Amino acid sequence: MQSPLKNKGSHTTFIAILVMLVCLAVIIATVELAKISGFSFIADHRNAIVSVELTVFVITLVEVIGRAVVASFRRRGIEPVGQSIRTIIRGAVYIVLTVAIISTLLSNPALAISLGTVMGVIIGFATQNLISNVVSGMILAIVRPVQIGDEITITGSTGTVKEIALIYTILDTKDRLYYVPSIVMFTNVVMKNKKPEEIIP
Repeated sequence: MQSPLKNKGSHTTFIAILVMLVCLAVIIATVELAKISGFSFIADHRNAIVSVELTVFVITLVEVIGRAVVASFRRRGIEPVGQSIRTIIRGAVYIVLTVAIISTLLSNPALAISLGTVMGVIIGFATQNLISNVVSGMILAIVRPVQIGDEITITGSTGTVKEIALIYTILDTKDRLYYVPSIVMFTNVVMKNKKPEEIIP
């Protein structure tokens, strides 16, 4: 028997997909109506109307993808990683969406390319270390060399993995908690102690 929470999540996802399909149909209809002489208002304001419709479509799409990502990592027992990935997806897509809307409203593709390039360079330099950690965290989440509850040794510290997030792994050494950056977990040797059931007599 499915839980009410799971049913609610499936219902919400269905509604989101329905909204996306409606938005896509409306965008196509707007573009086609703008070509007909009797719809002068739509023709005069086509770019603004399409921008609003496209925004609703993209936001809904991002939320559906975000929910799927979080659900996937929740099943693995590392939901915080999924939440972090969803936040990154939102930020990246919304930046691209903003540039696209500005370009559409101004009918200037060259401006969009220029803005996108400048913003990409600025964000790249400002978040270089963060991006390294995020990429390392994503690889660790997929490969899963360690799991919550494992006893490991990394850079001279031994403890139990308490939480695996996208940017760091929390190591509990009983005396203190260590927040080990994902890039450190990815680029250093990690010694993992075997569990009792893994020891061959």
